[in-house]
Amino acid sequence: MTDILHFGSRTVPLLNRAKRLESRRLLQERMKEMTLDLEFRRKWKKVTNVELWSDAAIFKFSDGTKLYLNIS
Repeated sequence: MTDILHFGSRTVPLLNRAKRLESRRLLQERMKEMTLDLEFRRKWKKVTNVELWSDAAIFKFSDGTKLYLNIS
């Protein structure tokens, strides 16, 4: 199930592996909390796609690294 994640002025593909709307809602809430986090906003500019699991989101960057974000 592929979707689009919008944050700031960028959109990236979101692969919802959990296939649950609840996980998507939790991710949206967590992203709202990250709005004031300057370090996250800097990293967001390099995100190529996001995988969403039931309790975590994995942000994949253009250089191959990953950031795991707990959403539960």
